[in-house]
Amino acid sequence: MGDHEHHHMENVTPTPSDSCCSDTGTTTSSGQHMMHHMMSMSFHFGTNETVLFDWWKFSTTSGLVYSMIGIFLMATLYEGLKYFREYLFWKSYNAIQYKSVQIPLEKGSNDPVSQPTMFSATHLLQTFLHIVQISVSYLLMLIFMTYNIWLCAAVLFGATLGYFLFGWKKSVVVDVTEHCH
Repeated sequence: MGDHEHHHMENVTPTPSDSCCSDTGTTTSSGQHMMHHMMSMSFHFGTNETVLFDWWKFSTTSGLVYSMIGIFLMATLYEGLKYFREYLFWKSYNAIQYKSVQIPLEKGSNDPVSQPTMFSATHLLQTFLHIVQISVSYLLMLIFMTYNIWLCAAVLFGATLGYFLFGWKKSVVVDVTEHCH
């Protein structure tokens, strides 16, 4: 370590409030105040949490409840998005299957059902919805990783309601790849 780096480290003074789950600060010789938040790495109940972003903080019971409602809705809609993507897939798959058994009328006709390509509207929509689905799933995972039992419950119950509302349709979809009906 060089003299400049060593000198800088000597001037960093930790504050006595250095403990888990509280905001701690250090002051440098230039008077700048640096803040960081220590996260609890065990499940806990609490009404003082930062969720995903610095602006999404709450320290009251009402803030917790509003956050739980938002997370619950996010998890419910996430399940809906999964089944919507599956619905779009099966809709386009069935259209292709239907087209393949039809007798072509003439070459070069303007057929509204076309074979999917990498740059088709269907594939581009599925790609966009995929990135939204993956992003929301990671956000829900990060919310769960706050280890706040209330927020974890909101994720679980929201996903459960989403499955209840949207998952029943999956059980009535016929698997077209199954040939033993």
